[in-house]
Amino acid sequence: MQFGNKVVFITGGTKGLGRAMAEAFLAEGAAVAVNGRNPDATAKFAEEFKGQRILVYNNDITNFEEMEQTATEVVNSWGKVDILINNASIVNPLVPAEKIKKDDFDKVIDINLKGTFYATQAFGKKMITQKSGRIINIASQVALFGEKGFLPYAISKAGLIAMARGLSYEWSKYGVTICTLAPGFIKGGMNEGLIKKEAFVNFLSGKTPIGRMGTVDEVVGTVLFLASDMAHYINGETIVMDGGMTGYTQEGLLDFFSKPRT
Repeated sequence: MQFGNKVVFITGGTKGLGRAMAEAFLAEGAAVAVNGRNPDATAKFAEEFKGQRILVYNNDITNFEEMEQTATEVVNSWGKVDILINNASIVNPLVPAEKIKKDDFDKVIDINLKGTFYATQAFGKKMITQKSGRIINIASQVALFGEKGFLPYAISKAGLIAMARGLSYEWSKYGVTICTLAPGFIKGGMNEGLIKKEAFVNFLSGKTPIGRMGTVDEVVGTVLFLASDMAHYINGETIVMDGGMTGYTQEGLLDFFSKPRT
């Protein structure tokens, strides 16, 4: 799975899971471009990886014009774009559906769904022109099976699954394929703060038949496989990696945080 002649763009690639993916593709020899909304994080990332085959953009995927410009700059710099990883996302505050605030709902949908489409369309048009490309959406197992308290997040991630299926019908004729990875609860990434709590880690591990949370390395390894030529025939599909949590319904996260813990 060498990517020495590949150009990769990763949304939300300056920290967490996105950063881990960027490092992995760099190690495999790819030219990597990333973006992030936090100017301090993007500046720090750019400084750390100075001298490597990397481009860093401080912009927002919800800005359609910025995504169009970024896609053009990446192609102008390296002549093409082979792989798009739609990783950028946020999670809503953990509340019952009847208590969701409008602004919280809108923000999750704007970033996770609308922004991901803007990036996909911008880079997808470049791939259509070059008649090749691979797009990987990072969704979540809650998009398929639900989780109390996560309704906006689940809706946004379910939209990515529908997007991948629809685009596989439309863009495959141009040599552009797309799939979705739906991880379960991962020990890292956006869960970085929560996994410092032993009770929480034990709780999530107990929800999974395999008896533990997933790791960032496991997600990155699966992304590398899905981006490789070995997975070229996987198109429009959703790969669930949740340690067997599907159908293994135990106490939900909303229940966990609603109860007093010793």
